[in-house]
Amino acid sequence: MDAVEVESRERVQIRTREHASTLAAWRVLLKAPQGSIVLAEVGGGRSWYRGEGDLMGTPQERLAELWKAALSGETEPELPQYG
Repeated sequence: MDAVEVESRERVQIRTREHASTLAAWRVLLKAPQGSIVLAEVGGGRSWYRGEGDLMGTPQERLAELWKAALSGETEPELPQYG
C-alpha cells in the first residue's frame, strides 16, 4: 500500500436516507491519495465508510485500510517543557 498523507481530521455532521436524524461522523482529509474518508458509527456496533473526491466508489475494505493507515501516523502534540 502506498503512503497515506493526512491533511486534517475533523468531526462532521451527516444525514442518511435511513435515519431521520443527523449523525455525527469523523472525516479524514487526505493529501495522498487525494480525497476524504468519512467514518459513520451508527450504533449497535455498526459503522461504515464513505469515500469522497477521488475515493468515491472505493470499496469498504479499501477505505478501512486507508483509515487505519491514516490513524497509525498520528503523533501526540508536543507539549512545552517547563522548569
